[in-house]
Amino acid sequence: MLFWDLGSECLSILRTGTGKTEYLLTAADSEGKLFALGRRGSVYELVMGDGTGRRTGRWELSDQVLTPESRPTLLYPAAGGAVYLGLYQVGEDGTDLQLYRISDEGKAWELLLNQPCQGENLSQQMASLRLSSFSQVDNVVTFAVIEGDTAHFYQRTSANSGLQELRSVSEEGLYTAVALSDGSLVLAGESRLVRTGGETISLENGEVIVRLLPGGTGMYYVDGASLEVYYADYADWRPYSFLALTKDAYDMDCCTDLWVTRSGDVLLLVDGQRLLVDRGSEVSELTGMLYRPAAQCVLILLGLGLGVLVVTVLLWYLVCEQRRFRLPMLVRWGVVIAWAAALGVGSLLRWGVAPAARTAAEREASSLLGSVTAQELQHWTLGDGDLPQQLGNSLAGAAGGDYWDTSVSVYQVDGEGNWTLMGSNDALPVGVRGELSPSFDRSWAQESETSGRVIWTDARGGQLRRIFYQREGGLLLAVDTDLTALLAAGERGTQWMAQGLISLAVLLTAVSLGILCWITIGLRRALKGLERLAAGEQGVTVTLGGGDELSSLADDINAFSDTLQELDRKQNELAQSYRRFVPERVLSLLGKTSIAQVDKQTFVSRHMATMMLSFQFPPQVYGKSGRELFDNINEIIERTASIVTQKGGAVFNFAYNGYDAVFEEGSGAAVSTAVAVRQEILEINKEREADDRAPVVMRIALDEGNVMLGVVGDEDQIEPTSISSSFSVTKHLIALCGRLEANILCTEAVIEGAKHYNSRYMGKCLEDGEDIRTYEIFDGDPYEVRKVKESTGGRFSQGVYALYSRDFSQAKKIFLGLVHHNTGDGGARYYLYLADRLEKRPEEEISLDSGA
Repeated sequence: MLFWDLGSECLSILRTGTGKTEYLLTAADSEGKLFALGRRGSVYELVMGDGTGRRTGRWELSDQVLTPESRPTLLYPAAGGAVYLGLYQVGEDGTDLQLYRISDEGKAWELLLNQPCQGENLSQQMASLRLSSFSQVDNVVTFAVIEGDTAHFYQRTSANSGLQELRSVSEEGLYTAVALSDGSLVLAGESRLVRTGGETISLENGEVIVRLLPGGTGMYYVDGASLEVYYADYADWRPYSFLALTKDAYDMDCCTDLWVTRSGDVLLLVDGQRLLVDRGSEVSELTGMLYRPAAQCVLILLGLGLGVLVVTVLLWYLVCEQRRFRLPMLVRWGVVIAWAAALGVGSLLRWGVAPAARTAAEREASSLLGSVTAQELQHWTLGDGDLPQQLGNSLAGAAGGDYWDTSVSVYQVDGEGNWTLMGSNDALPVGVRGELSPSFDRSWAQESETSGRVIWTDARGGQLRRIFYQREGGLLLAVDTDLTALLAAGERGTQWMAQGLISLAVLLTAVSLGILCWITIGLRRALKGLERLAAGEQGVTVTLGGGDELSSLADDINAFSDTLQELDRKQNELAQSYRRFVPERVLSLLGKTSIAQVDKQTFVSRHMATMMLSFQFPPQVYGKSGRELFDNINEIIERTASIVTQKGGAVFNFAYNGYDAVFEEGSGAAVSTAVAVRQEILEINKEREADDRAPVVMRIALDEGNVMLGVVGDEDQIEPTSISSSFSVTKHLIALCGRLEANILCTEAVIEGAKHYNSRYMGKCLEDGEDIRTYEIFDGDPYEVRKVKESTGGRFSQGVYALYSRDFSQAKKIFLGLVHHNTGDGGARYYLYLADRLEKRPEEEISLDSGA
């Protein structure tokens, strides 16, 4: 749609060889360059070409000067690239003959002449003032304005000067004139050629000169009676015929304009769309300069097709494939509805109302032309010379001036079938062949011979004209009128219909948009509800009334929301159940986000702190019923395992008497967790004591090293587990906790994380032949015990060092004093036992495992 004119122009050139532009005038300059003035719609253009028909340039002319109402009458290309254009400027106040000099590729316009025309109708006004042919010698351009029998000659001597009037010359029956290169002026009279200076050439063969053109050492003139071109030389001043314009290659009846070049070739503009050059012996086709070459048209159409394809694919990709270019339904379908309404109204106006208005205008014109002609023929006959003027004046005054532009001509046919002009209200002289008259058409003239009268419509020069023929014997009356005013009146008459159609389309569009808006609001509510559901919101409710599909859609969305809410609840329950078996912390350590991603191939190895917790009830608790026993076990696990999880630990391997845990954050987190668990056990025992329940004993061992985490099981059941040599060490330390009556034991690798807690060195133990330095953290002990261990820490370390230095007597002395001071210090008691044993058996290896 954006390039409709360009595409239709190229298609027309490929189909018919001609485009949409209709050409009105043609000319050639002194260097053989060809020119043609064309019109397409309201746009005028001037094309240039060479003698081979190749286009060399194109000017787009200003529509401020060349309006659709203007009538170009003469085209003259001067030296230096300028072009002179004569035209009749038709306005409401009358008609003016104007002459412009155009340069700078059509951008510069210079008004040289502006004279008002006289007459009661347009044909008379255009006949009252006419421009003659132009001539140029040494940059001096000369032409004449013919008014009646007088030729007023003007000159323009330079590009910066205005017009200068030379002289006025009169000649009876004057039709055209020209200025020659020797300075003389030539006038074409009724029966002779007159040259200023006294020479006169009698036209003995009845020639009717319609155009004079300078050429070489003489001049050319076109005889409108015989359709021949003559040449007269300065030397003998005797014209001779050298080219006949009657050939099978073209029909002069279709000739729009002609021009004789300086070399004697005749340019013929045929049907306003073909340009021919008649060289006498041959006729060449030069239409190629008027329009684009066929190859260029093919490339343009291919380019347009490719552009449409690219845009279509791009839009499809954005809208349908990627969904990145979404339009609201109201906008999209609103545009479609508005487009459909505009298309419907436009189609009705273009192919319904407009043809009806044109048919009505043609019918009205036919009726008026027939009636006015019949009235005039009651007083005049076709042979009367005053009939064209009287009939033209009568039509100009009819119907409020709608027939102001009417040409009336009378033709006579001879025995050879040639039609000549007997009279006219325009400027054509009597005696010219009918082929030179725009109103004449031989085929319709022959048609009128059988029917007596014919009437038809012809598109000519950008105008729509109604032509009426009436035949009486060998005479033919032609009435040619412009339908522009009638069509405008018809459009005004049908304006109410157009307004009604437009109003109806606007109303229907508004109603459709209102309904569409209501639907869009409902859909937006439904979509908003779906968006809320997609965002995870629960309990979404959409309310739409009406009892139609929209309300059903709202009910479905509400039901879908309830279903999603129920599914979400069940999924949360299921996820919570999964988390009981595989906590999120364990999944994180395994590098997974969902239990569905875990299988027997899942495995990681990391450096972490390990912790083993072991608890034990008095024997009477294990003798109770199963339910009560499990309640006691779960109470301890729930209250301590939650602390481990809160501190960043991951719990593995639950058992009836304890569990394992790992800490990714290292020994600091493990120590703080162990102390917190011991403090929780103290609180639990206080509660159990208040409830008259047996207390629980909990031991904790800590180490740090590489830990392997993975999944074990079969096809039906799997569970996460941890494997590490550190757990063997912690298991050994758990056993030592009972001997040393210590609550928290750790290795040297962990003690760095216990710098903010109270601890003491407990000695070494053996694990797989390797010495393990063992420490006790007693911040989780009861307050009284913690204070004593804190105050005797130095003495305890002296005793340990004395023992490992094999000073057993000194060690016994130190540990005996510590036990005497605090009988609850299990470590001191065990070391007192070791010192006494080793003193008796000095050959034994010194370790915490001695005497086990």
